[in-house]
Parts: sequence; structure tokens; C-alpha cells
Amino acid sequence: MSTQNGIVIHITSGKREDWEMALRNILNLARDESLPTPADTMRVVVNGEAVKFLLETATGAPEVVEMAEAGVRVGACSNSLDRFGHDPETLVDGVAIVPSGVAEVVRLQRKGHAYLKLP
Repeated sequence: MSTQNGIVIHITSGKREDWEMALRNILNLARDESLPTPADTMRVVVNGEAVKFLLETATGAPEVVEMAEAGVRVGACSNSLDRFGHDPETLVDGVAIVPSGVAEVVRLQRKGHAYLKLP
């Protein structure tokens, strides 16, 4: 798998244990020297119930801030924010809003990003 165009990591599950596993996998990928994956080539797209983990009040907010500060681009689906009644103004700093999470995933794949589906 080539990472020259980056990796899009797609997260949808609203279960806390799934979110924690996804964060561990992202960190493991970033640290694996056998497959150099600079943080700035990683795109995390979050939609469905999982958008709740991107809110400032979420337990995992510090990890999201850490990812963004490391250069990982994190995108929250606007459709999902609307559907679940979350105010985009309450997202963790550094999280971008994308109009449609699934469309963003497809757009990045068309640009050559490898696809990794986490829960």
C-alpha cells in the first residue's frame, strides 16, 4: 500500500470502545516505521454517531486536539452533526467540517488516498 497520496481513515461508530480502538490504531499506524505515514498525509473522516466524539465536551477531546496538532486532518460530517443535533461551534479546535462524510471519503480515494475503515 503506497502512502504517497495519503490515507483516509473512516470512523462511524458511536460506541466509546470503538472510538478508543480507532484512536489506538491511528497512533499505531503513525508510529509503525515499516510503513512511514507522516501525520500530514492522514485524513480522518468522521460521520454517523461518531461525530459526538469530536465535541469539546467529549471525553476523548484531548486526543482529537493532539491528532490535529500533530498535523492529522480531522473532518466532521455536517450532515451527521445536523442529524444528531450537534452545534458545529462546539467541535474541538482543529476539526474541519465537511459537507458529507461519505462524499469526502470518495473524493479522497479518487485523489489516490488508501482507505482504512475503522469502526
